[in-house]
Amino acid sequence: MRARGQGLLTILLIAVVVVGGIVFDRLGVHEPAAAIAGQAPSASWLCPHGGGPDWQAQLFLANPGTADVIARVTSMNSDGSQAPQIVTVPGQSEIRVEPPAQERGASTFVETFGGWIAAGWIVHGASGEVGIGAEPCSPAAGRSWFSSGISAGQDEHGFLVVMNPFDVDAVFDVVLFVAPPRNPIRDSDLTDVTLRPGRSIAIDVSAFATGQAALGVDVEVSTGRVAAATTVVSSRSGITSVLATPSLSAGWILPTAGGAGQSVLSLSVPSAGGSDVQAVALGEGPAGPLGGVSAKSLDEGSAAIFPVVTEGPAAVKVSVQDGAPVVAALRTSGRGDDSGATGGVAATADDWVVMPTVAGDPSIPGLAIVNPGDEPSRVTLRLLARQGGPSSEISIEVPAASVVAAPRGFLEKAPDAAVLVHAEGSPVVALGASSSLGNSGLSTFGMALGVPMPS
Repeated sequence: MRARGQGLLTILLIAVVVVGGIVFDRLGVHEPAAAIAGQAPSASWLCPHGGGPDWQAQLFLANPGTADVIARVTSMNSDGSQAPQIVTVPGQSEIRVEPPAQERGASTFVETFGGWIAAGWIVHGASGEVGIGAEPCSPAAGRSWFSSGISAGQDEHGFLVVMNPFDVDAVFDVVLFVAPPRNPIRDSDLTDVTLRPGRSIAIDVSAFATGQAALGVDVEVSTGRVAAATTVVSSRSGITSVLATPSLSAGWILPTAGGAGQSVLSLSVPSAGGSDVQAVALGEGPAGPLGGVSAKSLDEGSAAIFPVVTEGPAAVKVSVQDGAPVVAALRTSGRGDDSGATGGVAATADDWVVMPTVAGDPSIPGLAIVNPGDEPSRVTLRLLARQGGPSSEISIEVPAASVVAAPRGFLEKAPDAAVLVHAEGSPVVALGASSSLGNSGLSTFGMALGVPMPS
């Protein structure tokens, strides 16, 4: 009787597992619980890369570990999600996937199993929209998103891309911050926006803030969770992408390299209370205050822009001296007709994976290492090329309070490879910044922060 009972129990358990698997498959993607960094066997990346008519996208997946990692890649737009694509990312290498990007709101959701990988994107404009946008993907969804990487100035078109890969509705409000004396823009069409499961949309921000070169965005989610990014399309300065940040900060580090030396620093204050900010320029030489930004007072609920001139690899270090935390972005003109942009980072790290910022051949690959600390750092760079590609490693010294470019000869061994960055000494910030295409490799320009590795 005991053996018969155990047999019936085994059959019952098998039936429960089978039925559960069928139900899970029919329900689709579920929002995962938060995982402990460095210990989870699976993770996800949310990539609200956007797109446009005839645009193309490249999604890069880089595996710094030794074991192969399985990834499930799901593309989505305003109509819903496509069937997922299963790929394998070999250890110590990189692969690329080409998700569709023909809609302004195109996005890609990546689920990984068996290890940790980094993810990032490049979108390439078409149909008269020239340039590329490059950014890392987001490791998690959230209920608050902020960005100063958008603009609706002359000859500029700004889009907010919001994605919801989960199986429940997401409901959110969007608030736009502009330069004083105009108040924040709260429109009924931007209130209680409902995004159905497994979908991604683009909101044409320019329709609500025409002519506003200084512009900030706040996305507040009341139901569900989303990820967000901004895309700016300009007839004068190409295409830029900036991943939104889930939190404000009293300090930001915004690297730049490889451009023409002309940048625009964008700041916004979404929270109550104004902010007194200062900015310091870091470079290959001594650090110094950034003219026009030091001891600058910003009104609450406002946005502001400041011209920045740099030479060589550089970084803008923004800090709030008094008042509310802020959100920042830096847009740099390329040496052609395209610009690159970054939302910066609030914290340094010892280990980064810098995703490719080269859109094709010919190219001039670039990578900048920022050491904002008081002690020098010895940084090791290792190429994570496609399987069978060159494997190479080099070490460089990055003095305190300075920015150093990776040797071009090292990067040119595999211009489209991801780069593993490891710092010993002061922690650092890593940014890819490359130009590519055209007769001399200067047609497009992209900047993208590295992905900090979990401890």
